[in-house]
Amino acid sequence: MKIGDILAMTKKVPLEEIAKQYLTIGKTAARQALKNAGCYCKKGTRGWHHDNLPQVAERSIYEFIETRKAKPMLDNQTAIKALMARADAQIKAEAAETDKEEYYQLDAIDRILFREQLERDSKTYKGFYWDADIIEFINTVEEKDQSELMNEIVRSVLVKKGFL
Repeated sequence: MKIGDILAMTKKVPLEEIAKQYLTIGKTAARQALKNAGCYCKKGTRGWHHDNLPQVAERSIYEFIETRKAKPMLDNQTAIKALMARADAQIKAEAAETDKEEYYQLDAIDRILFREQLERDSKTYKGFYWDADIIEFINTVEEKDQSELMNEIVRSVLVKKGFL
């Protein structure tokens, strides 16, 4: 739409309505484009004005819209370092998951032989109070196998109940 037409319309209709009905830009962008074209508003008079109207009257309002500047991209080295760090973290996570999967694919003898190496990082210590009869039973098992036994007992009950 031409600047001259818009200036004539602003004498009767607010710029907001013109932008809604006739322009593909909003009120704020239209206002800024008119200012960029050298137009102005006077207090006490309706509409927008321009001192050299013949000079800009035939030009489109879209010629005066400022384009937004894109944010500068990170330099290549920084971007490459960020991508490499993300890839390294993903590789480590996948390797840890693979180690766990491999552990469960091993047979019982391999699990016993490689237990410390494969499970060291997957164990968490948590203290619990147990009833005396359970402690009596736990003490009948070798100390190195007590945690594994209790894990299996609790796991089997939780699986049976549908919690795991």
